[in-house]
Amino acid sequence: MQHFVNGFLFSADRTRVALIHKNRPAWQAGRINGIGGKVEAGEENIDAMAREFAEEAGVTLPPEAWHPFATLGGEGFVIHFYRAFSDRIDEARTVETEEVAIYPVDDLPKEVLPNLRWLIPMALDEKIDLREPVQIAEVQ
Repeated sequence: MQHFVNGFLFSADRTRVALIHKNRPAWQAGRINGIGGKVEAGEENIDAMAREFAEEAGVTLPPEAWHPFATLGGEGFVIHFYRAFSDRIDEARTVETEEVAIYPVDDLPKEVLPNLRWLIPMALDEKIDLREPVQIAEVQ
């Protein structure tokens, strides 16, 4: 089972989110996603989230700044979704080959992956109890 992390860094006022323009894998090329990647062997998911965000967006937040809110499982994979809130969002920048940009949460670009249209509002919804991540299974 391959584990991945995917994180949304929101501005402290919850109006903006940092996202990444994907070049790979091929099925995501040209689309916009949250920022993350693979969990390495022996690594805790939350540590992978902090590491991946620093590597991809140049912002180092401590692991405890990231809060899990959902997991999405499918055949051979699990994606652990995290959220963080910080005005350090303005430090997010392109570090590697995939462009990082900041978008208003109420006006996401058409290129976002379809599940971001419900994951982002879920991450922001203060009426949902997210102390335990919501478990979501992909249907084949």
